[in-house]
Amino acid sequence: MFVFTSEGLSPAALSCYGASWNRTETMDAMAAHGTAWDRVVTPVADPTEQISRWLRSKRFRADNMTVVTDDERIAELPAADRIGDLIVIPPRTNVLAETLEETNLASLAAIASEHLPDNPHEWLHSRYLTRCWDAPRELFPIDQLDEADLEPMDPSESIEHELNATGDVRSTVPPILDDTKPPCRIIHPDDDPDWVMAWMRTYGCQIRLIDAVAHLMNSIAESTGHTAAILAGSSGFALGQNGAIGHRLGPLRSCHLHVPLLSIGFPKGDTQEPTGIGIRDRRVNSADILPDVMNMLSANASTSPISPQIWAGGASEPSRATDTTPQVVTQLGESNVAVTTENWFYVRENANAESPSNTDDDSGTDPPSFDSSLGVHDGIGNLFLKPDDLNDTNDVARLRQDVTEELEETLAS
Repeated sequence: MFVFTSEGLSPAALSCYGASWNRTETMDAMAAHGTAWDRVVTPVADPTEQISRWLRSKRFRADNMTVVTDDERIAELPAADRIGDLIVIPPRTNVLAETLEETNLASLAAIASEHLPDNPHEWLHSRYLTRCWDAPRELFPIDQLDEADLEPMDPSESIEHELNATGDVRSTVPPILDDTKPPCRIIHPDDDPDWVMAWMRTYGCQIRLIDAVAHLMNSIAESTGHTAAILAGSSGFALGQNGAIGHRLGPLRSCHLHVPLLSIGFPKGDTQEPTGIGIRDRRVNSADILPDVMNMLSANASTSPISPQIWAGGASEPSRATDTTPQVVTQLGESNVAVTTENWFYVRENANAESPSNTDDDSGTDPPSFDSSLGVHDGIGNLFLKPDDLNDTNDVARLRQDVTEELEETLAS
């Protein structure tokens, strides 16, 4: 079993989750020939705590596993004592790489690939997406973009021309950025909107690096006799939703908690085709199901961890991987701050994506401060219809106070 997880991995940038502006061929193949979970939500806002929850699970085979990571914080977790072999490789550089092989993630994967043939279970975990964006920008070729999108609008067709005949509407924002430090930006009304797309393309470039590494590691895992591969996120990433671009930045919303989960089996013997045939679970699931998915695939890689009935829409049938509840309550620190159900996402008023006590994150610049503190929820919180309101745009708390009160009671219990 090979497991590949990443901090700050947003499904919004994966084409198998509907992203039209980015291409992730390896992840697409895992979703097409394996199993995909559409609505996996982290029960904790802190990705390090999510790692700890996986390690603390009795179903997680940590004692028989080699873990290769660039995250030094894992070694400090009490549950790290369960890991059979922990290899921590800090990033070597923070400069932009010229080739894929020169990136920090590729270096980490090279070490993981050396251990893969000799270990029954290997876990590669990286916080690359929240620490250093060093992927070669050639992975996201600008010449693939529509030339019309890169050219300035004809001034005679613009509203600016009507207001000011001599105005120049050419954008000064580059299509993709060379910054290696992940963004930590609050979008202001006077910011050029092209900045959001530029940061999205730059993030998409990093995702393409992860996709390339996943292809390499999956190929090695299959050729060395491993039964399956899993790819998952330990936290999400804001790509302009609710006015923020960054990891754990801005008000706590779905983009910080929604993570991808993909699996593919490598059957042996007469059956040479990957398993799963594109089965998708559209129900709400907790990211805590990862150990259960691993165990299901270890026991039988020729069968998807979820049944075809689930894929066909039978939401009432329990998952073969785990008896999941129809809702996921998310904690920030010691407080319950959000709950995700099949139809709703409710978050307490003034809950921010990052706990004020979290001071060990070196992923970017100091985040902007917010007036309210964690846990202050005077009156009603924020309520969003799911899955329709994908980016938490329309707060309907005042229109559905019955739902708001019920979910607030869930958080208070």
